[in-house]
Amino acid sequence: MKVMVWPTARGGMRSVVEGYRDDGFLEAQDVHLVASYAEGSFVGRQLLLLKGLARYAWLLATRPVTLVHIHAAMKGSFWRKAIFAGLARRRGVPVILHLHGSEMKSFYERQTPRLKGAIQAQLARASRVVVLSQSWRDFVAGIAPTAKTVVLPNYVTVPARPARGTGEPLTLLFLGLVGVRKGIYDLLEALAMVRAELPPFRLIVGGNGEVEAAAARAQALGLAGLVSFEGWVGPARKAQLLDEADIYVLPSHNEGLPMSVLEAMAYGLPVVTTDVGGLPELVEDGVQGRVVPARDVTALAHALRALAIDGTVRARMGKAGRIRVQASYSQEAVLPALADLYDSVQHDRTPPLPAGDPAMRGKSSAKLV
Repeated sequence: MKVMVWPTARGGMRSVVEGYRDDGFLEAQDVHLVASYAEGSFVGRQLLLLKGLARYAWLLATRPVTLVHIHAAMKGSFWRKAIFAGLARRRGVPVILHLHGSEMKSFYERQTPRLKGAIQAQLARASRVVVLSQSWRDFVAGIAPTAKTVVLPNYVTVPARPARGTGEPLTLLFLGLVGVRKGIYDLLEALAMVRAELPPFRLIVGGNGEVEAAAARAQALGLAGLVSFEGWVGPARKAQLLDEADIYVLPSHNEGLPMSVLEAMAYGLPVVTTDVGGLPELVEDGVQGRVVPARDVTALAHALRALAIDGTVRARMGKAGRIRVQASYSQEAVLPALADLYDSVQHDRTPPLPAGDPAMRGKSSAKLV
């Protein structure tokens, strides 16, 4: 059997693991889930972590675990998962460390030399480090040259038919945490800049976060009647929004490989996004959409205008994006690669480590939140 450690809090990592579950991969591979994090109070989160660690330790001690697959982001998530990884290594169970999130570089650079060493050790001691893009692989190679790093992108289910957006009015869609990092304020500024040059349009924003502040900014820019804030949207509503949209926009300041862009492309939507993380590897500028420099509001405005006024270009880019996702970012493309990865590492059992795993040293001061 195998064990997968995951967070149940809303977000990209949860969506990835739910895809594995819903598409039958976990059952086929005999993977048992252990939750390490959830939304709620500080005390509730710590209790869930302790409960997850107890169940995980019990599985390692009593069941024939051949592989552990750990999903981790940055900040507290990374240090929490270091505990899970250390427990597996002490029993000689190979660990796949699957890195998500968008702030890997800044997270690493903010650490003390001691904690940087702990991060490097975690990466080096994993049987495999899974990253979402070549740019992340290059970064990991730079800080942990001996890490065995592989690129495995996120994937989405491609719907049977593309979106049926009519352009009447033109519907722009943003899905993600509402705040500076995802670029919502840049998007509002860009729309205000070219509003007079656009056909009738509306912007729908799905996501929690700084909703009130963003709504206030939209009103100050004269966009209040054109922008609607949905708050967090569940799977059914998200599918409806994607189906009704004409253009997907995510002008993030940093990213990994966002699920929302993959989902939009799977629906045949042209994408306007930024040159951060794995996005330039996913979206070729002028082919599946437009890629502009992060934080460049003027470039974003021009890209939005170009797509808004040309339905033929939108259709061509949307079709190209759907083809790209089907070929490289679909269940059929990614899950066999993950199964092959499991096969390649699950027999790599090494002798159990003695107490004091060196990869755990130096992180005792990290706060688990």
